[in-house]
Amino acid sequence: MFNLQAQRSQRRRPLVRWISYLSVLTLTIITGFSCSDDSTSEKMDESELMIEELRDSLQEYQNFDVAASAGWAVDMSGCVEHPDEGGMGHHFGRPEYIDGRINHLEPQVLLFEPLENGGFEFVGVEYIIPFDIRPSDSEPPSLFDQNYHQNHQLNIWALHVWTEKENPKGMFYDWNPNVSCEYADN
Repeated sequence: MFNLQAQRSQRRRPLVRWISYLSVLTLTIITGFSCSDDSTSEKMDESELMIEELRDSLQEYQNFDVAASAGWAVDMSGCVEHPDEGGMGHHFGRPEYIDGRINHLEPQVLLFEPLENGGFEFVGVEYIIPFDIRPSDSEPPSLFDQNYHQNHQLNIWALHVWTEKENPKGMFYDWNPNVSCEYADN
């Protein structure tokens, strides 16, 4: 009788170990998910939601004439391109928005790439705040959980967002290798 119970016990040990292992694994996974940094995911989710809201609000401005009629009519730069980094395109500004505001639905600049046919392709936006409104020695403004950076040549804080044209260097990188001034008449 003793031998029979010992044999049954030995056969059950691998099963008991396996069940214990699965229980510990399940508990670890559940605990890991519940202890994750929810504030980081919430910030990412909030920024992604804001970018989608921005994209939705800008759909009608795919047409340059509509964008110009809505106020983004001042070509602030001509077509901007870097020989190694890529381009930004034309910066069409809406002057009344260049007042220090930080509102994801009110970009100060719409970026347009010149096309071979003489038209423009809407590629992104730029948020700017002049140093005379927010001094260069102050904390950087932030939007989409991204800090604006300083542009000392133009005396502004700036944040590019490539909402319409993929940027392999990142959505918030200044220069976009996929944007060109090849067809610009500057």
